[in-house]
Amino acid sequence: MDTSNVTSGSEDSKIQENQAEDKGEMITSNKRRNSRSPSLIDEPVIKKTKTDCDKSETTEESNEENITQPVKSRKEAVKLPKLYRLLHEDEDETEELTAISPDATTDVATHVATGSQKGSYSRYISTCASLANAEKFRSLKLKSGRKWGMNNIAEIDVGSLPDDVEIIDLRTRMLRKNYEISDMEINEKFHKYARSHQEVLLVGTVPKECWKLLEHDGEFPSSDSDYY
Repeated sequence: MDTSNVTSGSEDSKIQENQAEDKGEMITSNKRRNSRSPSLIDEPVIKKTKTDCDKSETTEESNEENITQPVKSRKEAVKLPKLYRLLHEDEDETEELTAISPDATTDVATHVATGSQKGSYSRYISTCASLANAEKFRSLKLKSGRKWGMNNIAEIDVGSLPDDVEIIDLRTRMLRKNYEISDMEINEKFHKYARSHQEVLLVGTVPKECWKLLEHDGEFPSSDSDYY
């Protein structure tokens, strides 16, 4: 028996086994390396996630911008949400409300005591603190012996009035004391009428968007030269 051939065959067998082991280790190493490497398929998913997040943040910012901001309202509206004015026949129902003579110097007491008669001058707009008072005032005028020509009522939204419109509250005697004058007769009428009508005066212009018309469907007397 040739021992050299046996030895050679044994060595060849060992070499083949070693090569097989080296190949197996190389495959295993590649698998491990590939498992640690980021997959090319995962990349679009990551980008998609970022895109969704960015879109969500943009939507939230847009929603914050679209939130309605609180409308500024005058503090007087807490106690006087609405005021009511018995309109003169010559007051345009589609326009702003203004005083007869915005530049006049008539005092508050005299205005309330004598009324706004044609030929007189006043910078005040007379209103009542409630609709019931305004209706009572209208009824008084319609039932009187005079022909007043005062029919419809304007409902004024105090909260929406411009800041430059002055509000003079005359509903209580304490509030009226500040406007008394030296004429005792005028003062007496001033207190009487202001208390009866729960009067509140406005100084300035009432924009049309701040008031609406409350129409009266009753019968009206003809107008006269005098009106309050």
